[in-house]
Amino acid sequence: MKTTNLAQALAIDSQLRLPGSAGRLLKQIRDIEQVAPLFRDAGLIKAVKPPSVVNLTVSGIASHSCIHRALGGFIYASAAVRTDLAIQDNKVSTTGSDSVSELDDIDFEAQRKRLDLVEMRHCYALVERQLQQGASINLILIDTPLFIDRDMVPLKRNLRHWAEYEKTRDAIERFWQNYRKDLFPWNPDGPVLASILAERFSAIVSIARQDLRTEDGRKHILTADGFVPDATLMLEGLEERLMGIGDTRFINGILGNFARTIAFRMTENRSRMEPASEVGQGVIGFHFRSARASQIKMAQLAGEEADWNPFLLDTVASRLMILDMQSQKKAMLLPQLLSRQQLNILEKFSAYYRQGLNEALRNNDVESTWLSGLDEGFES
Repeated sequence: MKTTNLAQALAIDSQLRLPGSAGRLLKQIRDIEQVAPLFRDAGLIKAVKPPSVVNLTVSGIASHSCIHRALGGFIYASAAVRTDLAIQDNKVSTTGSDSVSELDDIDFEAQRKRLDLVEMRHCYALVERQLQQGASINLILIDTPLFIDRDMVPLKRNLRHWAEYEKTRDAIERFWQNYRKDLFPWNPDGPVLASILAERFSAIVSIARQDLRTEDGRKHILTADGFVPDATLMLEGLEERLMGIGDTRFINGILGNFARTIAFRMTENRSRMEPASEVGQGVIGFHFRSARASQIKMAQLAGEEADWNPFLLDTVASRLMILDMQSQKKAMLLPQLLSRQQLNILEKFSAYYRQGLNEALRNNDVESTWLSGLDEGFES
């Protein structure tokens, strides 16, 4: 029986499929090139003018967690770091930093999802400290969502996960109840609190496939953010033309240098977020890109259409774009990048903590110390 090794099979298959794959990709590129001007004319994609001189104070918070096996179970280390920057006439300097951390043991139940909630609390704790200091700041960035997505809400029977969720929900709710009045736009002189997330392109892709001629189709977007109703006729039949184009290729094709999407309501595009009492006051977002070589990101802001206008959104977007200085994939905004560099120590420190824990248990130091203290208590 004749056989074919893998290398030969792949070589034959690639030669057969290459023309068809290339043809499909070229068609998708041509479709995107035709659609992009329609999005611009309808106001769904907006060019943002970069400032020539930058004067800005900004804090960037990055969070990270790691898990290690230890003694037949697991331990975790989780931390967040805030780096404060001042930009005066385009000159950048660091002005301070802060951090929070915790190390403990953890069981197997929903480890990563529980640590996502821990990271959210850490970010909010650093924002709260920043606001309590009363320093003048224009922009505060976090790398976790502002609110808890429904896919982060556990089943009640998962007791430890549910306890972590309730703790985080209550912490976020208290924060917004106590500090909303200090943040922009509710306080015109307060800082903008923005969540910067990568990917998550489904929102603008979903909007692109709505019938924007109808009120129901337009409920997803902030129409006051430059939407041009007269141009919606050109978008007719768009869904059929976009069929087969992946979300990532689509958003990369229509979003150019120093550009953002129209702002959209995040509560309309996905399941309900928590805490409901604070989410009910509005959550909006937009995608932005500083350069073709840079990664597209999404900014998440609290508030509703009445709280924001195109000028304010463009100002926030331009500030985010000038901080995205790396021009490479998977890059972060500058203050968050500096914070993330400090978090590199977390893996080594947690490994050191695990080693110390193993030695303490092996040498019985923990039990001996506890018992000696107990004996002293009885003697006194």
